[in-house]
This record gives sequence, C-alpha cells and structure tokens, in this order.
Amino acid sequence: MSRVFIVEDEVLVARDIKSRLEKLGYQVIGTAARGDDAVTRVLSERPDLILMDINLKGDMDGIEAADRIRAEADLPIIFCTAYSNDETLARAKVTVPYGYVLKPFDNRELEITIEIALHKHQMEVALKAAGIRLEATLQNLDDGVLTIDETGVILLANPMAVQLLGLSKDMLMSLNAEAVLRFEPLNATDTTIDIAALLQGQMALPVSFDRQVLLRQDQDPLPVAVGLNWFSPGGSPLLVISLRDLTTQIAQEVQLVKTAFYDDLTSLPNRQLFLDRLTTRLISTRANDGLDPTPFAVVIISVEGLDVINQALGFSAGDHAIVDVARRIQKIARPDDTLSHLGGGRFALLLSDGGDPGLTLEAVEKAQISIHANIEWTLDATVTVDSYCGLVFGPGEYVAANDMVRDGETAVGRAKSEGLAAVVFDVAMYEKAKAMLLMRSKLKDAIDQRVLLPYFQPIVDLKTLKIISFEALVRWPLSDDVFIPPDDFIPLAEKSGLVLLLGDLMLETVCQQLKVFNSKAIDGFSIAVNISSEQFTEALVDRLDYLISKYDLLPQQIGLEITESVAMKAIDSNLKLLEIFRERGHKISVDDFGTGYSSLAYLKRFPLDTIKIDRAFIQELAVDTDDFIIAKAIIDLGHSLGLKIVAEGVETQAQMKLLQELGCDLGQGFYFQKASTGEMISSCYERGLPLGRAQTL
Repeated sequence: MSRVFIVEDEVLVARDIKSRLEKLGYQVIGTAARGDDAVTRVLSERPDLILMDINLKGDMDGIEAADRIRAEADLPIIFCTAYSNDETLARAKVTVPYGYVLKPFDNRELEITIEIALHKHQMEVALKAAGIRLEATLQNLDDGVLTIDETGVILLANPMAVQLLGLSKDMLMSLNAEAVLRFEPLNATDTTIDIAALLQGQMALPVSFDRQVLLRQDQDPLPVAVGLNWFSPGGSPLLVISLRDLTTQIAQEVQLVKTAFYDDLTSLPNRQLFLDRLTTRLISTRANDGLDPTPFAVVIISVEGLDVINQALGFSAGDHAIVDVARRIQKIARPDDTLSHLGGGRFALLLSDGGDPGLTLEAVEKAQISIHANIEWTLDATVTVDSYCGLVFGPGEYVAANDMVRDGETAVGRAKSEGLAAVVFDVAMYEKAKAMLLMRSKLKDAIDQRVLLPYFQPIVDLKTLKIISFEALVRWPLSDDVFIPPDDFIPLAEKSGLVLLLGDLMLETVCQQLKVFNSKAIDGFSIAVNISSEQFTEALVDRLDYLISKYDLLPQQIGLEITESVAMKAIDSNLKLLEIFRERGHKISVDDFGTGYSSLAYLKRFPLDTIKIDRAFIQELAVDTDDFIIAKAIIDLGHSLGLKIVAEGVETQAQMKLLQELGCDLGQGFYFQKASTGEMISSCYERGLPLGRAQTL
C-alpha cells in the first residue's frame, strides 16, 4: 500500500482528498496546510508520494515547498491545483513534478495520475541505482573503457583508460579518439586496428579481443588486448572500446614457454623443443620433392664423470660443469645449428649441414677436445669430464625425430662399450639394439617363470681325480638339446639390472638341489655359486641365512665365487662381508684370477679358500710359454698364501698333466665333465655309474 502525504490549505478539500485516496486503497500518512510545515513533515516521514496544492497559507507556496523537498529528498510530487495559467506552470516545472491534477478532479483521473507518478519514480530510482552500479564498475574495472560517437568524439573514459593512455581526463575528453587510439599489431601477421576505418565502415569489428600495441605519446608502447562493440541506446550508435594491459600476461606466457621448452639449468632448448625442430627439418626435407635433400646430422653427446664431481664436491659443482660444457659446445655450434640439453649432462646437437661427414666428425672432435679441457670450479680447483658421442646422418629413411635420437643414443652406448670417442650409427647397430631389447624381455620372462636352471660342473682333485665339489653354472634351455649361450644373456642381465633376480633364482635353485642330494645321501661336497657385484651386499647375508634354514642345509655346502673386480670394489666393506661369510662356514673363491688388478697386499687380507686360474691361461698351456709362467706364478702365489688353486677350462690330457706337474690342486673343464643337471648327477650316484672322466680315469 502506497503512503501519500497531502498538502492542502483548505481543510474540507484536504478531508475530501484523503477520503477519496483511502477508498482507492492508498494510505494517507498526514496533511499540512502551510508550506514550511509540509517541508518539515515530509522530510521527516518520507512518504511514497506527495499531493501538493500550489496556493498555500503563509509565505511559502506549494512550488517553493516542492523545490525545498526535492533539494533534500528524491520524492515524487504531483501538483493538485486550480491554477493552470502558463506562468504558474512555468514556475512549477523547475521542481520537476511527476504530474498535475486540476481541481475539480474525479477519482479515476486522480488514481491514474498517482499510479503513473509512482511507476515513473520507481523506474527512475532503479535507473539511478543501475547508473551508480555502472559507474562503480567502470571506476574499478581493470580494463580501460572508452565510449565514442560516430564522429570519434570521446564521450566516456574510465580511470583505467585514462591511466593506460597516459593523459589527463580533461585532455582526453577534448581529443578525438583517432588521435589517441593508434595501434600496431602485436604479431607481424595480424591486422592493425584502425579507428578511423571502423568509424567509416571500412573495417569490420574483430570477432574477439585483438592483440595490439598501443602507441602512446611520450611513453613506451603498451601491449593491449582490444575489444570493440557497437552499442545503440536508441539514438546514434556508439562504439565501446575496451583496453586490457597485457604486460604481465605476456611475461607469464614467455615464462611458460621457457619452462615448457627450455632447460632450467642451461637455458638451452629441452628435449621437446629439440624434437620439434628436428621434426620441422624432416618435414621440410620431405617437402622438397624432386630435389636432393640437404643432409644434416644429429649428434648425441654424453658427458661422463659428473657422478664423481657430485659426490666429491656436491651437486652445485656438477651443475656448474654441465653449464660450462653447454657454453663450450655452443661456441662451436653454428648459428643455424640447434643445441639441446636433454638432462643429466646429455646433449643433442642438430647440425644443419651434414653434407660432408668428414667435416662433421671434425666438428665433433673439436667439441670433445673443448669438453675435456679443465673446468674451473674455484680459484684453486678445477674439474674435468669425459664424453662419448653418437652420430646419425639424415634424412635417409627417417620419418620420425624420435627415431633419429634413439639411434644416436644407441651409437653413444656402443661408443661407451667399445671405448671410442664417437660412433656413427648404422642399421646393423639398430638391429642389434632391437634384438637386445627383445632378449631382455625374454630374459625377464624366463627368470620370472624359472626357466633358467643351474647346471653343475665337477671340480676334481688332480691327484686322486675324484670329484670334491661342483660349480653351479646357469643355463637357459630352449629345447632339450638347444641352449642360449651364457655369454649372450649374462652380460645383458648385468647391464639391464636383471642380475639380482637371476642371482637370487640361482641361489634358491641350488639350495633346492642340495636338499635333494642330502635326501639321497649324496653328500660330502659343496656347490659354488657365482655372486655378482650387485648381489654382494649385506642383504646377501640375510638371504643365505634364510635359504640355509629353509632347506635345512649346512653353510659349508654353499661356496661363494666372486671375481677380482668384486673383491677389489669397496675393499673395506667387502672385506667385512667376506669375514662374515667365512665365519658362517661358507667357502670363498676368487674366480678368473689373473684377469683383474688385485694387489698382493689386499689379497693377503682377504679370507679366501681358493683362487681359480682363468681359462685364458689354460687354453694354450705349454712348457716355456707365457701362459705356463703365469700359471706357475699364480699357483706358487696361492700356495704361499695357504690357498687351493683351481684351473678352469681343462680340455685335454696334456693340459691336465702340465697342471699336475705345476702342483695345481684342482681342475675343472670338459676333459673331466661338462656341466650336468642335478637329475643326471643323482642318477649316476644312485646307480653307481661313473660321472664322466672324473670317475673313469
């Protein structure tokens, strides 16, 4: 219910109007006969509408009262009067009335006038509130907003627009938009926004925000996103222009690109960007149909020795070395070449011109010479690194960049294994690498499925020719009589990290076989198991204890064979392990003796039982040969240390006779017996049959 206040100097008329209004459903909250009283009460009670008579008692008439009320409060006023002359109406217009009702009036006329006035006032209040909100929004927008008419006159500019344009608002409003809104495209391939052309209809509005450079007078150009929209409020169309400062966003985009495509440590392109550029080169090469493609080369450079630097001086020194190496390679690279750090001290170099392989190899050699030079770490300390390189020449048959990098990595691996500075990849190398990968997968399956088995070769006393122990040798059967040679898969197991699984499988299957031998009363000998460097740790102590307990064995039944290189690695810690195994009762042998770099001083400290002469010194054994002299020296050395000596690879009677003359204690080889399955050995013992020459000579 709308609340109405009546200002009328005649009491009877005021009562009549009040009665009418109440019948029409309005609430009359008061009446006044004087202008000053009306002003006081209206400003106090704030009605929804005022019916104001122009002719009032006192010095203040209705027009003046209305003027004072409107100055203090936004309230709708309807003049209700008998005066309708032009002079009175002209005075009344100053107060912006919401209508006139001339006396005498009927109820319908009064109701219509009041409802129109109330609705008009509500709309004005809502519009005013919307205007306030719009103004607040424009004042606080992070975007600059300008409104211009069809001629380019600036009608509105919010504070951010003033700030971005670098002009005062007064100056800005006095200029034409064409004078202050001058753009250049942020990207050379984009279109320049021309305000004059837009206003003249010669240029279509961009469908979205367009990136431009705002050219400002006496200030640096500013990258902005420009939004343009025509707006027609009912009259002439207006062009609304928004400007968003892109300085921070572009800096973030640059950083994002750097993070995604560049190495943090060296600031060089990373693997992803290198592959992208190499792909581009391959595509451009393929696009030149009918033309000889320009040869290029990919060089993978593996920097070695960083682990030593990290351990000795810390990772900061290793990082310093990588950065310095990157700088040295970059100096040698040509402007059209791409150098990338793949991570971990591994670099990829795309040589744009690989037409002359000789010059390419010469460039790689120069790079390696530079890499190997001393790297200054502190004023009085330098470090050095080594490197290996793998080269791939393109385009050849290559389609994918990944394939070229893969083959470069393969060539690096070959360079390392063969001790070469650089190796050029060829197809045969790839086929070999692919075969090795397949072999690794098959080896993993064979270990998991326990396909690999221990075969046992006797170790014979050369005086009595009786078997005193066995060595367990791993075999990979494909069929009953076909085996994969150990030399094909054992090195692969060591390189691929499968040697631990393989070693553990052999330990357990040997223990299982020993339990079978014990159950059949085939005892009195031990089985030696080869232990890899990865396996020779404190964990092996617990594992052996567990297996011996599980299969009810004696520690003396399991011997451990290690190589010279294992014995000499981490000497102090390995010496402690050897002492632990010896205390538990395990016999310990050093295999392939004479091929390593063991020192006599260290050999004296090791708690060993046996040393085994490598088969390389037995194969060509003859009197007055170097092999004869070396074998004699090893036998004499071993005896002086109280050790038993085993000769491996005995294949002829002549070799056996010479070893007997030299005083060698034990022999092992095909001459006595090839490696056999546990079932075959058990069968021979159970049936009382001889086991090879070891039982028949």
